[in-house]
Amino acid sequence: MDCFFNIKISMPANDINRWMSALLAQLEFSRQRQLVALQGPQSWCDEQFNKLFRVDASMQLVSNRKLNATAVPFSKADTCLGGEARLVVLDLFDGFNADVLCIVAGLVQAGGVLLLLSPTVKDWNLRTDRYGCWQDQKLSLQARFVEYFFSSLEQDRETGILVTPDFDFSAIDSLPELKALHKTQLEQGQSNGQAHCLQRIEQWVQSGQNGVALINAERGRGKSTCLGLLVKRLQTRCRILISANSKQTCAQLLQLVPDAEFVAPDRLMQKRLEADLLVIDEAAMIPLPMLHQLARLYPRLVMATTNGGYEGTGQGFMLRFVTALDSKKLMQLSLDKPVRWCQGDQLEAWLNRTLMLKSDRLDPPPAMDPGACEMQLLKDPGDPDNFSLLRQVYALLNAAHYRTRPSDLRMMMENPDLLLIAAFQQGVVVGAALLNIEGGLDDDLCREIFLGRRRPRGHLLAQMLTAQAGLKNFAGYRGIRVQRIAVAETHRRRGFGTRLLEFALRYGQENSLDYLGASFALDPETLCFWQQACFSLVHVSYAQGKSSGDQSIVVLRSITPEIDAEIDLLQQRIQRQLPTWMTQFLQYMSADQVSSLLRFADFRTSIDELEQQEIEAFARGNRGFELCFASLQKWVMQRVARSSDESDSLLIEKAIQNRSWDLLERESGAEGRKTLQQRLRRQVDALLKDC
Repeated sequence: MDCFFNIKISMPANDINRWMSALLAQLEFSRQRQLVALQGPQSWCDEQFNKLFRVDASMQLVSNRKLNATAVPFSKADTCLGGEARLVVLDLFDGFNADVLCIVAGLVQAGGVLLLLSPTVKDWNLRTDRYGCWQDQKLSLQARFVEYFFSSLEQDRETGILVTPDFDFSAIDSLPELKALHKTQLEQGQSNGQAHCLQRIEQWVQSGQNGVALINAERGRGKSTCLGLLVKRLQTRCRILISANSKQTCAQLLQLVPDAEFVAPDRLMQKRLEADLLVIDEAAMIPLPMLHQLARLYPRLVMATTNGGYEGTGQGFMLRFVTALDSKKLMQLSLDKPVRWCQGDQLEAWLNRTLMLKSDRLDPPPAMDPGACEMQLLKDPGDPDNFSLLRQVYALLNAAHYRTRPSDLRMMMENPDLLLIAAFQQGVVVGAALLNIEGGLDDDLCREIFLGRRRPRGHLLAQMLTAQAGLKNFAGYRGIRVQRIAVAETHRRRGFGTRLLEFALRYGQENSLDYLGASFALDPETLCFWQQACFSLVHVSYAQGKSSGDQSIVVLRSITPEIDAEIDLLQQRIQRQLPTWMTQFLQYMSADQVSSLLRFADFRTSIDELEQQEIEAFARGNRGFELCFASLQKWVMQRVARSSDESDSLLIEKAIQNRSWDLLERESGAEGRKTLQQRLRRQVDALLKDC
């Protein structure tokens, strides 16, 4: 039982502990969860927190200020996933991060309280709010997101209680009366949904079929527990490996099966450990290329993932990974009823509404000619008068983008450098583009960025081309970066996206800017869109994106003639260096991504007579692969770039990326090195015949 129900010390009537004890007792009966906001001077909020902590040190505290030794900083909030507590405290005096709020809210168990420590809205100090700081250290002009959040809370008196220094803690009788909820019934420690998932997966494993079994659910539905119960049942019959982006992520699973074998994803790929079944918890938190690789190494997988997308990854998992799987080898299961809290929980519903975690269903009118739709540019999209429009745009982005998260809502409300272009049809938003004006840095700062000594906040595209692509003064140009672009599903591939870009291009011309560009995760469909919009590929990043797990690329379209010369230099660099990149940081890029990249880059090379003879000796004789690789690689790259046909993955993975024979043998299943090499010779010979 919670510590607040066993208080032995004498407390004044107007004491926060007495009031909190009464609130928790009421919540214990209703099984609802409550949000309480302690708002006032920092010293007063800290005093109230310390009073609570002295009575119950088991509470979970998330704070950047080190209020005490148990505090978890915002940067490590995700390490708390899987845990739960009756009282969870989030300290907002260092700033309001909506992503962390969502993580922390998921830790509150049924009958519990989420306690916020914060200044009052009128006293909110944007100078100390690290999450209200944007490009060039510009501060939000107004704490609009904070105002919106607490205004929404104040309007819902059942979900939220605002507590200020003049609050009467003795008025226990005035606590809100909440509708009592019924906890999801468990039999033998399982809900009906969990039991159904376990039965289906057990039958699938016993059948010997290969493929992926996926449990998809929102937070608090018992996915990790379900995986733990599955491992517990099957571990005596087969070898099972457990994986996740960190051991902490699957702490709840491992608590049920402490002797289970946990192996980090990167070690699985390095060691290629044998297993009958690989179980991955919170699969959406693992980079997509790594997941694809694991799916090839381990033909039978069970995965669980959160579809709420508050961390910016769940949506991408569904949009990009699951849709790429063979539907005949995919078993999708879901858990609908919450286990950590109750069905109908008011806190979950309020957060979903306020932070738009469950976006409104878009119902646009039938698509018309893109040229006939109304276009609108908003220089201040966060203005309260634009809120209805902003809600539509956010829903559109959430449906289309893998990395949309609650913190983006604050960015859209407060970022002073943000521009929004919206396309309307019959008053409904059918397309939107978020734009950022960047660049215009002085020569000295450009030089420091080029040398790797400085990294000012913002200016993402300008800095990438200066620091990574090697254009020393590129950050001196002023341009537009397309931060996000999205079109309603019913209106895609009809020219609406191109219309948005043309509108942005005209804005750049009218405002004497130099370029229009974008940086995004490499995937074939997106590449095709930008290529058709007449953008040039100018850079491929060395590191994989944190959200997508894919390499980011940069595309540009010139507005002024000076940029045309810069684009030529960058494209020449890609032509020279792409073969080396393919065996280094692009070595594990998927075959379809490699093909798309080579075609977009329009890769070209020259082959002399000696190199041509080497290629023919490999294809039609027994000349060793290693002896011919340098000639073979650039020739195959050019052939793939010029072909519209789908290339065999072996041709790309060995002849272009030079993946190890051991890895290719493992992924192929039955084929050994000799068989693979003969298959590769036949493929090269077929290409020679087509020349």
